Amino acid sequence: MTVTVMEHYRNLHEIPELAGTEFETAAYIEAALKAMGYAPVRVAERGVYADLLSDPAAKWLLFRADTDALAVEEKSAAPVCSRHPGIMHACGHDTHCAMLLAAAQALYGEKLPYNIRFLFQPAEETTAGAADVIAAGAVPENLRACFGLHVWQGTPLGSISSRSGAMMASSDIYKLRIRGRSAHCAKASEGADALRTAVEIAAALPELRAEAEDPRTVLFLGSIHAGKSHNVVSDAAELFGTLRTFSAEDRKNLKARLGQYAEIRAAANGTEAETEWDIGCPAVYNDEELLRRLQGAGVEILEVEPTLAGEDFARYMEFAPGVMLWLGTGDTPPIHSPGFYVPEEVLPVGVELWQRIARINWDG
Repeated sequence: MTVTVMEHYRNLHEIPELAGTEFETAAYIEAALKAMGYAPVRVAERGVYADLLSDPAAKWLLFRADTDALAVEEKSAAPVCSRHPGIMHACGHDTHCAMLLAAAQALYGEKLPYNIRFLFQPAEETTAGAADVIAAGAVPENLRACFGLHVWQGTPLGSISSRSGAMMASSDIYKLRIRGRSAHCAKASEGADALRTAVEIAAALPELRAEAEDPRTVLFLGSIHAGKSHNVVSDAAELFGTLRTFSAEDRKNLKARLGQYAEIRAAANGTEAETEWDIGCPAVYNDEELLRRLQGAGVEILEVEPTLAGEDFARYMEFAPGVMLWLGTGDTPPIHSPGFYVPEEVLPVGVELWQRIARINWDG
């Protein structure tokens, strides 16, 4: 029995799981693919892929959907709501999975110009998921192109949007730890003030960011934690923030500069600094030729401005040209908010788009 895209969406919307815990979601996707006739493969424990093989000698297309949810209590107008308290699909990843599952069902058994790998990737929100599944062998050899589809609030309902070149920023998270030495404030000279070092580094971030070549680059501080008392020199401090940029050069240089500056200020105060960066992801750069061919196949694509939001889909683009596409949800509440929902009428648009991408001769 064929399961509709709406049914997949509602089933998945009720069982959101945070990055690192997407086992129930993976089991659902695995069972759905098996019911269609595919032989799904688990990858990196919580990821799943299935292949539609047209010709062993043919090139491959990679279609990616992400699976994780967010730590947000749902207060949306969706037809069904999360059954997991404090967790919801506030970024639409349930719809990404539903649309790709429905497309896999529609394409099953069809002879296509390319082999297709339908990849359901965990942990996009941490920007670590793509790297995990890639390390586990999720990217096929002889890859011709990769495609991602993401619902996007604020773009016209049911529209397809994209742009050539830089579309989404690189995303890196830093933790900067300062180690000092505790003392009573009356004898502060006997201590080494970690909080003072943290404040000095925080105050210098705008100056460091000003060194970027791209004026859109962001070096952001989200939190500082230090101190336990009003009269005690802090022996430890932590700064937590992010770097977002469209420039690979800015990404490289500012990472190095932040670490260097932290060490200089720490030494001046008799403290020590250690800068830790997460795995991060590069910027999404869409391939102009792929977009042109997609438009030539009759897909109307609205051009959008780049966003400083990050997307680890960029990691697949290190293997082959790719395109990230946005599916408009219209004037819904913002993505990542408790009220976000995806109007169900846009889901068939995404299913049809996946089928059109699968049937295009990208080398013709």
